[in-house]
Amino acid sequence: MYFYQFNIGDYQSHTAHLSEIEDLAYRRLLDWYYLHECPIPDDIDQIARLIRMRSHNDCIAIVLQEFFVWTQSGWINERADKEIEKVNEKSLK
Repeated sequence: MYFYQFNIGDYQSHTAHLSEIEDLAYRRLLDWYYLHECPIPDDIDQIARLIRMRSHNDCIAIVLQEFFVWTQSGWINERADKEIEKVNEKSLK
């Protein structure tokens, strides 16, 4: 996906407690997730490289634990998966 709907109110209400770096990590993780439409890899160093935040592994780990779910395939975001599914269904029609 090269575009996804972004609900500012929902985002603000769920992320107001994040630090600036945690917020940046979350946005970059979401962007990567929507762009690639697949789980985020398990390796924190690899993730940090993919989202251009190599010196912020701790913040990335915090965000993953709070907003993503670990599966055998990698980290997933259930809300993003629903949005991706909606777009794919619409494309099929």
